[in-house]
Amino acid sequence: MKETIRFLHTADLHLDSPFKGMRDVPGVILQGIQSATLKAFDRIIETAIHEQVDFVLMVGDVFDVQSASLKSLVTLKRGLSRLDESGIHVYISFGNHDYDMLKKVDLTLPDNTYIFPSEEVTVTTFVKGDTTVYIYGFSYEHRAVTEPKVVSYEPVQADGYHIATLHGSLQTNADHDVYAPFQLEELKAKPFDYWALGHIHKRELLAQRPYIVYPGNIQGRHMKETGEKGCYVVDMSGGQTHLQFHPVHEIVFLDESYTASAQQVDELVHELKEYKQRLRQQHGKVWLRLRLMVHDALMSFSHELSQWLNDHEKEEDDWVWVTELNVTPIVQYDRNQLKQSSQFVGEVLTLLDEKETITPYLSDLLQHRQFKQIIGTFSDDDLNDIRHQAEEVVINQLLSDGRD
Repeated sequence: MKETIRFLHTADLHLDSPFKGMRDVPGVILQGIQSATLKAFDRIIETAIHEQVDFVLMVGDVFDVQSASLKSLVTLKRGLSRLDESGIHVYISFGNHDYDMLKKVDLTLPDNTYIFPSEEVTVTTFVKGDTTVYIYGFSYEHRAVTEPKVVSYEPVQADGYHIATLHGSLQTNADHDVYAPFQLEELKAKPFDYWALGHIHKRELLAQRPYIVYPGNIQGRHMKETGEKGCYVVDMSGGQTHLQFHPVHEIVFLDESYTASAQQVDELVHELKEYKQRLRQQHGKVWLRLRLMVHDALMSFSHELSQWLNDHEKEEDDWVWVTELNVTPIVQYDRNQLKQSSQFVGEVLTLLDEKETITPYLSDLLQHRQFKQIIGTFSDDDLNDIRHQAEEVVINQLLSDGRD
């Protein structure tokens, strides 16, 4: 019987990579931003040690070749040494952003670290008890690998576990440069237990039989990389595979809309303070783009809100920095009249009323382990509030767009 194995899957670390769109930011906050990828990497190491994984897979773009620094090299070596001291093996492949790194810098690394040496798909092994884990992969030697690589992935034995690492993208992907292109059915057809992917910065589970997984990058770097960033800890036992996501980001990029209920300016100030505090408690450091809807009577203060929202944030350990603020008035409407109209917004309201509950739309959130620990469950009143607030946001946006 196969031993149970546990490994950590990460990719697209981009250590010490520059951030984009940072303007008029206080020095103390800018300094924290610049070190964010390195702090996120340290959390990868801490997660691997705490979770007692057998090995770590780093699937491409460990560095950013344009900005590889002494600091990033030292941070990587220090982290790998900590893993070595804990008896954790590491398997690294280089991608399109850190191609041919073996020739560019001194990468004398600890004995626990294996680097896939070339663009040829090769296999190395990890042994635990009587079980062998076969780990396949390749490293970029050029800026772009445009030919498909999947054909070169073939299991070398029938026993043990077989894990394929691949820094590349779906052939049909239109959002990123397509490197080492593959079709999903090609990966599914190969007799591998797990495909550990890299290159796409969004966390995605492409399939479960076998598991085909993008962990995303470990730290967002601009407003197109929003939300939690981290890694997966994977348990494999016989025919069972279980994934657990671990956030490691230092800063979270958020793009949010918020409708203020305040009628007076002092009420608005208090409400926005509470809103920011909730973000602070939930996410830590936040880089925020905010679309704020307020009552017409408060629109005259809109030009002052941006500066006020960032006042004193540089003094906070967990700051919430509003990088962009768009203030619009709340549109007043008669719900019944809109519902009876022939406008599209009337169809939206009718559709909303036909849904007896919103719980199915929240199922993923309600099953999330960390959410259940912090929030618990929603009462009927909570669900009604969520439904009402969501409706207000949608209808206000539709009516505002129509008015423009």
